[in-house]
This record gives sequence, structure tokens and C-alpha cells, in this order.
Amino acid sequence: MAPPLSRVKREQLRKRRNNLLRRHNEFWVLYGMKSWLIMELPDGQIFTYHSHPDTSPPSREDMKTRPKPTIVRTPRDYISATSAQSVGRDIPAFCAPVRQTQKWEALANHLNNNRRIVS
Repeated sequence: MAPPLSRVKREQLRKRRNNLLRRHNEFWVLYGMKSWLIMELPDGQIFTYHSHPDTSPPSREDMKTRPKPTIVRTPRDYISATSAQSVGRDIPAFCAPVRQTQKWEALANHLNNNRRIVS
């Protein structure tokens, strides 16, 4: 089980969860897309959303037999280079394997001497 969340984190989680559920509802209202969502909170509580409560979500077998292929996404598909960096680390230094001219050398020295530290 996950450690207990602070009051601020619980409130942030509540707002994000409600925003996500609202967005799922908008897919149905604005675009006529059916959607199903199941979330398990860190404390074990489960939230569900069904745009069509009387229609069950498609099974794996049903997704395989559809005329159009099923698109599968995982968290790895949404990791960007900026979110992968740790907070509080130095900005990466400019690095080039071979310097062609003195201008490039001067630029590299300038960047190394004037790096900002992210706080």
C-alpha cells in the first residue's frame, strides 16, 4: 500500500481526478466517443467512468476482431525529454566531440562558464 498523502497532495489528486473524469465526459458530449475509465487510488479506492453505463467495455477478443486496429498506449508513450530530467540538477553542458573553429571553442567556454542551476 502507498504511504499516506499530505492534505495538499490529496487535494491536487482530487482536482486532477475530477478534471480527468470531466474530460472523459467531454469526449462523449462533444465527439460521440464512448469511453470507459477505471482508476485505483493509492488508498485502494476505485473510481470508474462509463459514458454508456449499459454498455460494457470491449474485451481483448472484441478489440482483436474489430475492422480497424486497436491503438494501445502506455506511460512510455507520454514521457518527454524535459519530464525525464530530475528537478534540481544542473542544465546539461554543451558538448561537441570535435571543435572546428575558435568560435565554437569560445561558445562552449561561454556556455560552461555561464550555466544556470535549476532550483
